[in-house]
Amino acid sequence: MRLKLREGSEVPVSVISMESRERYLWISMERIPEDRFPPCVKNMLLRGSEEGGNRAGAVLASFLGQAGWREGDALKLWMIFAERAGLSESLFRKWFARMHCPSCRTIKSKAKGYPDLGLSGLSYCEPDDRCREISWPVAYALEDTDWGWLKPLGRRNRVCVYNWITAREEELEVSDDLRAEIERIIAEAGSEQQIFATKAREGGRLRIRFLVRDSELRKNVLSDLL
Repeated sequence: MRLKLREGSEVPVSVISMESRERYLWISMERIPEDRFPPCVKNMLLRGSEEGGNRAGAVLASFLGQAGWREGDALKLWMIFAERAGLSESLFRKWFARMHCPSCRTIKSKAKGYPDLGLSGLSYCEPDDRCREISWPVAYALEDTDWGWLKPLGRRNRVCVYNWITAREEELEVSDDLRAEIERIIAEAGSEQQIFATKAREGGRLRIRFLVRDSELRKNVLSDLL
């Protein structure tokens, strides 16, 4: 389960483990033609709108990235949707050939808003017979699922913590810099100190941060939980 953090709210945690894995993105060797696009992608290009625009724009950009399209050609096609939805090119840059296209299950789900990518209620998903055989939009368009290559995306750091509030083991992904900071905090924290995870705004962006509080606060937290 993912550790949920809010700005200004500090969650008492104990770090259980940290691991690093290399991340890769599968990309088709073939540029998949538009006539083989799945119904959801075709519908985005035909009738994109501002409602759910960021979510659908992210799905479309990630699809094109794994469908073997060159960046310039993909951007021109993506802009057909983006102009109707009022989207910035920066969204395309964030998702094209950098993020995995979500599964059909995710696309069919309800979402409160971006960055969740559920598109339920937006009338893009109109399954045909082919859709019943697949579970991923890119797979819909493929003739040979083995004909692709793996693009390195860098390392993923996964931290497993015990959440003292929910009494569960939970996970979150962190940058290399934050992993190093967590390692430093663990090494320097005293046995009576409590580690907290939070989100803080830095330079206009929310970032995950780990903090250490004194022993008295640790006692208060544990007594409240028990």
